[in-house]
Amino acid sequence: KIPTNDLSPTTMTTAAVAAAAASRTANIAVIGSGWWSQGWHLPHLHRNKDVKLAAIVDSSTHPKSPLNPSLEPLSALSALYQAPTFLSTNDLLESELGPTLDGVLVATPHATHYEIGELLLKEAKRRKEESPSDHRPMNVLMEKPMTTNVHEAKGMLDLVQSYQDDGGKGCFLINHSANYREQCKVARQLIVSGAIGGIRHVTCFMASPLSFIFDDPANTGWNEPSDSSMLGNGFSWGQCSHLLAWIFHVCPNLLPHHVFCVMNESKITGADVSHSASVICSDVCGTNDVILSMSGTSMLPGNVHSDPAVGKILRIQIFGTEGSILYGGNDDQDPSSGQLELRRVANNGNVELPCGPGFYFESLSQEGTGPESLQSFIDACLGKQNYYVGADAAVGLRTVQILEAMYRSNASRKLEDVLYS
Repeated sequence: KIPTNDLSPTTMTTAAVAAAAASRTANIAVIGSGWWSQGWHLPHLHRNKDVKLAAIVDSSTHPKSPLNPSLEPLSALSALYQAPTFLSTNDLLESELGPTLDGVLVATPHATHYEIGELLLKEAKRRKEESPSDHRPMNVLMEKPMTTNVHEAKGMLDLVQSYQDDGGKGCFLINHSANYREQCKVARQLIVSGAIGGIRHVTCFMASPLSFIFDDPANTGWNEPSDSSMLGNGFSWGQCSHLLAWIFHVCPNLLPHHVFCVMNESKITGADVSHSASVICSDVCGTNDVILSMSGTSMLPGNVHSDPAVGKILRIQIFGTEGSILYGGNDDQDPSSGQLELRRVANNGNVELPCGPGFYFESLSQEGTGPESLQSFIDACLGKQNYYVGADAAVGLRTVQILEAMYRSNASRKLEDVLYS
């Protein structure tokens, strides 16, 4: 059984580390300089006065993406951000900058996440072993999904647990930005405190205006399997990971066991563009079956990155023996379109708003210094005492487990067991 995600918030207990954090900046490298890094991560980090953008890494001297034909080459990024560039993670870690890094943000193709994560976690453990009482932690922020197969996801979790069980203080976070927002934190607190009793049923739905990605043959990284273990690629890997990560963070005691799923594919690219899945789970004690029903599609008209943007539609409903939590909205770019509701048996089912009105899911703004997930990562890099763990390696594994089983079930048209290794 996979341990519960019980690390939120994390507290670093050394007062000296916290005091030192107030007087320094965080040295952060970014691995991967494609569409999302150039549009979001790099400018966000550059604008943050508490961050020094220490290095930029990419295997290509000039990254390309059909989603932004005007991506800059590494040489231009180096000049713009006054940061050295490297062609591999090993080159970065073996350079004189390697030992000075406080954190690394990984934004590379999904299938490369494990290889890079393994190198970073081994570096974190090496630092700890060389100087047990006085070492610089290595913090990692990994883009979602954590990996693209269960074996690698379990391996990543094992590496993180080995490092942290040995006293390593670095964080390992996954960039599911919705998980770090106030509504998610409150929903988790309600579940963990028993406000709605034992969970028996969860239903969720997401509609995204992303046909421009999944119907475009040029977007091979989104639409084609990127390693031999993947049975497909598309909306499920690209978007449903957000929903699953939110649910398994909010409901940390759920363990998935079996999945049945059917998908529709794009007639142009073959990428999956809609699905309906049933996931049979248990609570951590194994005493109650919990049914998770999930559906979604990329076929909502519009473009989430246009101006004005067309937002995503989401519904998440969690039903327990003593109440329910309902969260969602008709436009995730319009906070007034939804809210988090608590309805308790003890209050006759009347609607309660535990954190006030407002619908806040993913944080997609290109302005400012970035989403709450990035801020938590930076806080960890600065050695601050409290940083929120909205998505850790355990949540990453559960997300990958279900997605992998969904594709297997779609191919077999049968109920498939969730893999745990």
